[in-house]
Amino acid sequence: MGGLVVAVVCAYVVRVSHARARAMESTETLPVADLRALHEAAAEAAGAGHFRYRCEVVGQARPHKDGVLRSELEGVDCVWHKHKITRRYEEVYRDGSGNRRRRTCTDVLSEHSSSTAFFVEDATGRMVVRPGDAEVVGAEKVLDRFDPHAGGGGRRLQIGPLSLDLGGGDGTIGYRREEWVVRSGSRFYVHGEAADGDGRLAVGAPAEGGVFVMSVKSEEELLRGENNKVWIFGLGAGITAVAGIVFLVLGIIG
Repeated sequence: MGGLVVAVVCAYVVRVSHARARAMESTETLPVADLRALHEAAAEAAGAGHFRYRCEVVGQARPHKDGVLRSELEGVDCVWHKHKITRRYEEVYRDGSGNRRRRTCTDVLSEHSSSTAFFVEDATGRMVVRPGDAEVVGAEKVLDRFDPHAGGGGRRLQIGPLSLDLGGGDGTIGYRREEWVVRSGSRFYVHGEAADGDGRLAVGAPAEGGVFVMSVKSEEELLRGENNKVWIFGLGAGITAVAGIVFLVLGIIG
């Protein structure tokens, strides 16, 4: 049964990666000026607030009108950031025979990415990008540190205005802190939907669902990665499905 579950998971990864690759391959990459011209023509024909167009824009990441952001853990100047804090701990459990065992577990205490809009700038102009809660593929990792638990409880971490309870209960081994950023000037690729629903043209996640990709990697690198996933996980799905069926049959006839 376990093999069949793995096969289903592999098949899901194949389907998602295939959809992302085909969407990127079939979507036009436009200079910002051309995208704005399409928007202006549509606004003249149908009025503002109705424009929606699947597209890709490539350029350099630039901070929005309020200036650069500062990442929450390392204080790095950037246009986008994400952090993750994970507690590692040991817990006692009983196995199938009733024996006491210890195992190492993890618990994510805090995970957050910035949603502040920023620009992608090419030779023809600037386009607003609204990241929402999506992640940036290939973002620079500026922090990856594990701090052993010093003992005691009630430990807190101050992240700007947020005071985070780090736990510290029995069995705590320590805390891993990770942070990723996109600095101003970084190469940037965005695949999504340009729309003016809130009065200003911006690229973001498609309103009715679909592929939304933000990346500091090129489209060619992304396609290579997605196609590799299709091949590797497709092979894995086939092998584990066959193995799962064989073991299931053996279990029935046994």
